[in-house]
Amino acid sequence: MTGTPRQPPSATPASTFHVTLQFSPDGPSVEGSWGDAGTALRKFRSWVGTHGSRDGVVIKLTEQEADGRATVLRIWTMAGGEEVLDAGP
Repeated sequence: MTGTPRQPPSATPASTFHVTLQFSPDGPSVEGSWGDAGTALRKFRSWVGTHGSRDGVVIKLTEQEADGRATVLRIWTMAGGEEVLDAGP
């Protein structure tokens, strides 16, 4: 057999999940990144529990695909609560 061997599906890059906590509009933020959707969702919910009751806080869970496309999956604000924007984790 000649040519370039095909890589198994597990060798292709997977999505990365980012959780961003913005403390106020145009203010400081922190972000964490995980390769596992469940871990990122637990961190999202943890930050909602510890910071979600503060006015002006925005918490986002975003999936970034290997090709660079990013999709916001969930967002939390005190005024709006949790909004599920995509059928991610």
